[in-house]
Amino acid sequence: MSLFGALFSGVSGLLAQSSAMGAIADNVTNVNTIGYKGTKVNFKTLITAQVSLTQYSPGGVQSSPRQSVDLQGLLQASTSSTDIAISGQGFFVTNQAADPASGDTYTFTRAGSFKVDREGYLQNVGGSYLQGWPLTFFDGTLGANQVAVGNNIFMKAYIDENGDRVLINDNVIDNRNLRPLNLQTIGGTASPTTTLSVGANLPAEAAINDQHRVNGLIFDSLGNPHNLTYVYTKTGQNEWRTSVEQPAQSAVLTQKTQNGEVHFSAGRLDFIDQFSSPLTGTLNFSVNGETVAITISNAADDTTFVAGGGDSALNVDTTGRTLSQILDELASRVNTFMTDAAVFGTAVTPPGNWARRIPGENGLTFENIDDGALVFTADVRDNNGLQVTYQGNSTTYSVPGLSQTYGWYSNSTSSLLSPSIEFAGNGTPNEFFNRDSTQAPSPQHTVEIVWANGAENMVSGNTNSPPIQVFFGNYNTPDGITQLSGSFQLNYLQQNGAKFGNFAGVSIGTDGIVTALFDNGVTRPVFMIPVATFTNPNGLQSLSGNTWIATDFSGNATLREGGDAGAGQVNSAALEASTVDLGEEFTRMITTQRAYSSAAKVITTSDQMLDELLSIKR
Repeated sequence: MSLFGALFSGVSGLLAQSSAMGAIADNVTNVNTIGYKGTKVNFKTLITAQVSLTQYSPGGVQSSPRQSVDLQGLLQASTSSTDIAISGQGFFVTNQAADPASGDTYTFTRAGSFKVDREGYLQNVGGSYLQGWPLTFFDGTLGANQVAVGNNIFMKAYIDENGDRVLINDNVIDNRNLRPLNLQTIGGTASPTTTLSVGANLPAEAAINDQHRVNGLIFDSLGNPHNLTYVYTKTGQNEWRTSVEQPAQSAVLTQKTQNGEVHFSAGRLDFIDQFSSPLTGTLNFSVNGETVAITISNAADDTTFVAGGGDSALNVDTTGRTLSQILDELASRVNTFMTDAAVFGTAVTPPGNWARRIPGENGLTFENIDDGALVFTADVRDNNGLQVTYQGNSTTYSVPGLSQTYGWYSNSTSSLLSPSIEFAGNGTPNEFFNRDSTQAPSPQHTVEIVWANGAENMVSGNTNSPPIQVFFGNYNTPDGITQLSGSFQLNYLQQNGAKFGNFAGVSIGTDGIVTALFDNGVTRPVFMIPVATFTNPNGLQSLSGNTWIATDFSGNATLREGGDAGAGQVNSAALEASTVDLGEEFTRMITTQRAYSSAAKVITTSDQMLDELLSIKR
């Protein structure tokens, strides 16, 4: 039995060393394979239970291949921004399908040699497509996974084929919560402004009614730039009032406190700069239940209005006059009319200059910064008209020559709007300062804008173009708007959003955030590459294409952001080299060859001994 046992033991040696040579062959041939993890073949004894103290029963040897998946390869610089490597633990999540369907198998790889295929997806040399988390601007949605990038907040979400926003659960690996990165779909960018931060000093010794202005550049959803002007008016000691000048092409602007209560509201009518015939038409509205009509024409005696049951003349002659002159007089006459108690029998007391024209712009703005007595709602009826409600009475504005029809917004009031914004005794919203110049209330608020140029409205509930979150500093901290002695000074003005720009490339941060670069100098995070970690990465099962799948021995994958909770960092324009060391492999090749020859010698020697045994009978 021992001779036959020795024979089979030698055979097991041949098999084990053959396995080792196979692993060496794979290692040597994959020495230049990106992200390849070398395989080592270890050996373990195969013991036959001994039943005699005087006789030995040989067993043999078994090979035990082990791939060192957790071994870090050398990072090598690359010239492609889409070549990525992980420094540390973890894997990229990939799929053989560019846009996986339900049931497609997700794989894991360290081979980050991704290139753009003909459809715009990122595919590595193994044919696997990169998967990750799309990023969009944070719109305040509850439950959204937020990602801070500089001063901006994004969330892991995307718009599906039905136009619905899908929030991503970053712990789940499926085709709903992981999406492919497609550079072709980035195209150009036109991001609406969602945040605005202002830091400035208002002079403490300013006289009552002194004003200071801050001009901010904002963008609508179409990428159109607009000027949003904040006006600070001193109304008392340590007390300033803020209002906002509406940008052109906007219909309604509403400034709200962090509690959603109206701080300021304004509506706007914009007129075209040129017209082929004299400006004529009728401006109709209702006050205290009385219908008012202002007719604009060439003849002064044709312009009349009716109010309070009587007829009166309100002449706005357009003959030989510029549009600016017409608008200035129209605003003046509307203001005079609104405060004329004799017309209505009771006084109507809107704020001063309720109807006004911003210099240099062809529009009329109707503001409401008082206690809510003026209430407007708008409903576009046709190309020239708006359904307008004033103090509960409906009527129609109809002015020929309008470039667009613009409307008004409803205003509400409260005697106390939390600790952030207060109404003074007359109902005018103000900002208050402590004796050390810091702001007593927290001044964060939002600005909602209804556009009339085709852009999406910046209103609550619009996930694509939410209201602008405005930051004037922290409570009791001089990091925003302050009131100190000296001159007015703008310290900083920061906002996001961007005009249209063509896609020019991407950059990838160590946290896995993919930032799109545009030729207008704008950068915008669009995607986040997750890093999958395992409890036992060496328990993964390898597949062709230098990928692995999870097994019971590896445990399930945990998706993390790059550099977070033990996950490796993502390195752009870099590739991870194979972990194979040729010197070590050749040394093993020599020892393996010798071991194989020795095992073969055991077989031949055992065979010779069996021949001797058989010759005894002869």
